[in-house]
Amino acid sequence: MMSQIIHRQANAQEKEQCQGWDLWESGNAKHFEYSYSQDVHFVVQRGEAVIHSATNAPVSISPGSHVTICKGVVGVWEISSPIINRYQYL
Repeated sequence: MMSQIIHRQANAQEKEQCQGWDLWESGNAKHFEYSYSQDVHFVVQRGEAVIHSATNAPVSISPGSHVTICKGVVGVWEISSPIINRYQYL
């Protein structure tokens, strides 16, 4: 199965539910690379970035984005505005 990144807008229920999830902040990083060893999903709280990977077209994220990144993806984040996410492993 091809590794992938799935992006859509979070609905109101998801935006509320994710407030109990773990918090991740990019800080001042402009570039972040991560190899995902398990499936994860997150809702962007603040900031903007583009996630690049070998298996997807670039994915632009901003507040309200609901993103699922599947196990096996190596994501390279280009961060234009510091990101704050609420995330949960699946």
